Parts: sequence; C-alpha cells; structure tokens
Amino acid sequence: MSYPPQQGWGYQYPGPQPYGYPPRRRNTGLIVGLVIGAVLLLGGGALTLVLLLSGEDGPAQDPRQFAAAYVTAVNERDPKALVGLSCSLSESDGEYAIREFTQQQVEATLSEEPAMESGRDVAFWLDVTRGNPQGGEPPQRRYRLLVMNETDHWCALLGAGGMPS
Repeated sequence: MSYPPQQGWGYQYPGPQPYGYPPRRRNTGLIVGLVIGAVLLLGGGALTLVLLLSGEDGPAQDPRQFAAAYVTAVNERDPKALVGLSCSLSESDGEYAIREFTQQQVEATLSEEPAMESGRDVAFWLDVTRGNPQGGEPPQRRYRLLVMNETDHWCALLGAGGMPS
C-alpha cells in the first residue's frame, strides 16, 4: 500500500530563501538625525560659553545699570570695582578715592531724574551725602556722572578723587 505524498504541515526548512536574504534596512535617517543633534548640541554649548564669558560691562548692558554699579562701588568702598568702572583711574587713584570716601563718610545715590543722553554718552545725577565734610564742602551735593560708550564697553568719566569731574 502506498500513501500519497504528504505536505510538511506548514513547516519550512530554515535555509536560503528562493530569492536570497531580505534587503538590509538603511540607517540613513538615524545617521542624519544624530549628526543634526550633535551640531545643535555643540552650537548650543558654544553659545552658552560665549554668554557666560562675556562681561557685564559691555555696551549691551543698560547704562543705568552701569551707573548703579558705580554707586555700589562707592558705597561699598571697593577700589577694584571703582577702577574697573572708570575710563582712566589708576589703581592708586582708586585706593586714594576709597580712603577719602571712608574718611568723609560718603554715601551716593542714583537720582531717578535723567540728566542727559546723546549718541554714545549718557549722564546721570548722583546725590552725594558726606557725613564728615572737609574744607568747607557742603554735606550734600549733586554730581553729574558721565557714562561713555568706549568701543566695546561703558566707562565712567571720573576725576582723580573718584567722583565725577
């Protein structure tokens, strides 16, 4: 008795397919996405570094904030800050000015009233009180603080005593 040929019950032998192996998937999209992500990450890091390293005394800073920094340097008796904010004071001038401010008990405030504004120069009124005036100076006096935009930064035009000239 012979039996008819039977099929393999749906099982196929794992081997080469009649048309070869299935085509390989391409990774072009993945590679392009990784390159774009790396460029964005490096660009963002560079921008962050530039923003962190840029000084606050650049021309982008508001001149009123610069003038407020001068008032803070005077009131906190900080010679390095005073010299850094000045257009021309030397370190010895800054130290001399701070000694005078301390001896005369100088306190400065920035007036809300604007004094002047032109192309690259801005002026502010400073109200200065001296707790220990010397040489017949009045205890209260108003000074005009001239802030200039020098090429890439602001600076204050000060006299040798650290006060606006």
